[in-house]
Amino acid sequence: MKTRNYAWFTAVLLIAGLLGWTAPGMASIVNTKHNLSATGPGTHKATSETQLCVFCHTPHNTNPAAPLWNHALSAATYTPYGSNTLAAAAPGQPSGTSKLCLSCHDGTVALGGVQNLPFGHQTAGTVSGLEAFLTGATSLGTDLRNDHPVSFTYDAALAAANPELVAPASLTGKIKPDSTGQLQCASCHDPHSETNPKFLHVGYQDGAGYGSPLCRTCHNKMYWDTVPNNPHRESTIQWNGAGVNPWYIPGQNLPNDPNSTLKANGCENCHQPHNSDSTKQLLKSGGESQICLVCHNGNVVVDPAKNIDAALNRLYAHPIKAPGNAGRHNPRRMPDGKIREDQVDLNNRHAECEDCHNAHAVSAGTSPNPPLSTSNLTPPVNKGVWGVEPVWPGNWANVTTYSTVQDTTFQHQICLKCHSYYAFGLTPPPDPYGIIAGGINTDQAKEFNPNNASFHPVVAPGKNDFKMTVDGVTYDYSASLINGFTPTSVMTCTECHSDSLSGAGAGPKGPHGSDVWPILWAPYDGSTGINGTEDHLCFKCHKASVYGGPGGSAGTWQSTGFSGTAGGGQKRNLHYRHIELRQMPCQACHSAVPHGWKRRAMLIYGTGTPDPAPYNSHSKYLINGSSVYGIPSARDVDAVASGTWTRPMCHGTGSGVGSC
Repeated sequence: MKTRNYAWFTAVLLIAGLLGWTAPGMASIVNTKHNLSATGPGTHKATSETQLCVFCHTPHNTNPAAPLWNHALSAATYTPYGSNTLAAAAPGQPSGTSKLCLSCHDGTVALGGVQNLPFGHQTAGTVSGLEAFLTGATSLGTDLRNDHPVSFTYDAALAAANPELVAPASLTGKIKPDSTGQLQCASCHDPHSETNPKFLHVGYQDGAGYGSPLCRTCHNKMYWDTVPNNPHRESTIQWNGAGVNPWYIPGQNLPNDPNSTLKANGCENCHQPHNSDSTKQLLKSGGESQICLVCHNGNVVVDPAKNIDAALNRLYAHPIKAPGNAGRHNPRRMPDGKIREDQVDLNNRHAECEDCHNAHAVSAGTSPNPPLSTSNLTPPVNKGVWGVEPVWPGNWANVTTYSTVQDTTFQHQICLKCHSYYAFGLTPPPDPYGIIAGGINTDQAKEFNPNNASFHPVVAPGKNDFKMTVDGVTYDYSASLINGFTPTSVMTCTECHSDSLSGAGAGPKGPHGSDVWPILWAPYDGSTGINGTEDHLCFKCHKASVYGGPGGSAGTWQSTGFSGTAGGGQKRNLHYRHIELRQMPCQACHSAVPHGWKRRAMLIYGTGTPDPAPYNSHSKYLINGSSVYGIPSARDVDAVASGTWTRPMCHGTGSGVGSC
């Protein structure tokens, strides 16, 4: 017996020498779950066998695998990981140390199944007490699509194809590819030492308390370490005890652990390297948006400004919570190595958080609305999101050419990748709420084209200088703009399209959801402009009393460009006059889709040959019960200078500009 034990000890030292282990390092297996002997601390242990190494290694008659492998290998065929964002060649069947680890961890071979039973029997069998197969979280099964890929070549070519991977030449520590250049289970795990949990080469946090140092050894995610005030990386917010702790990681922290924070967990706030709930990017929940709403639901993150779930439950919302949209976001690794969707089209039309937000790049900061931000730059919360920039044609032409922008500069570049020809060509999708006259959405690139005769200043400053020259005298009526806007201001889409919960301390600021169609923070409809609508959308930027209502005056005729000679030759503010005397709304004369239009000041022809819906809203909103209203199509409104309007221009039957 002494000779036999000495022989085994010699064999163990041989194995240790082959693998570069030291006796102290080898001894650490004693107190780990990998000690399957009768003295082991885990659930699975032999009935009487006290040797430690025999379950994996044997000095003679080994399986054809290094190092001197003894455990029975699985005969399973595996379904490997695959992803559109994977730059490596598609992983094949596991090899190297990964195949050895899976001989237990795929759950198809008895834990005690060995090539040679202990003490020189030289026969295959199962060590008594270890007849069971591995089950539970540590059993990966044979479907590896929800596990980090293994057995793929990690070389300089791969790092060049994926700029978010560290070059393998710089991986000089324990975390690195194997001797054949492949990433294997042993690249992350040390099966002989549980100095760190889960046999990992490094712990859960680095020296500064940031989570996932192992992941970040290889994955140099764009923006993650460089964007300032990145709450997904920096936040130390703690679970408030409501519902289920979203930052609980089984085997890593306790369900009620107050130290389980975004900063402490790092990548594993959203990703799960083994047995994830999703085969896409190893996400912890099924679709990308479900991941976001685990925290942004008003329970875990109690800040109302971050309660996105409440906004998405409003009457009109981006359909992020629609069941058919879950998981439809389809990121791809593009030829330049960057990640984006190569096209958003009607065949995969969807809305998910990741279409507008990059979770690795999101930065805390003030987003537009309210208070107003007279800028059209991409807000911090949309940092790192790809978009499109149109090549602008002439006035009111279809915008058919676009360039892709990997990291958008302007917010409209994000919106137009879905709300324009880029996504749907000449076949816009239907309005899902049945509000739009004619039934379909409109092409917003065509509408915001800065070469149009008029447009709201989303892409560029508007063409209205808010001045008019009458009889040689120039009048400046820019005071009709409020809240910091000037004639040269620009704005974002979210100045108008924003959650109805918005406001100081009230809710998020963005086009998530509203009780006002179409995701407007205040009403804009066939009544906007008449008395009592001073809280409507237009008057966030345009001073309500200038156009009508309390405090206004028809006598301040130079207050707006729509000024001139009314009945009796008197100079009048004609906006105020039409609202006060006729209760005519904005849409009586202006486009019902106020993005942009082919004529100055977004003026719509309502009589003669009327403009079509939905820009001409008369088919939807009958003004004062009339079937005829507005400017006659015989008029050349583009030639009418501000401040020179006369009554016959709208109420006569002639043509051109002059009186009837």
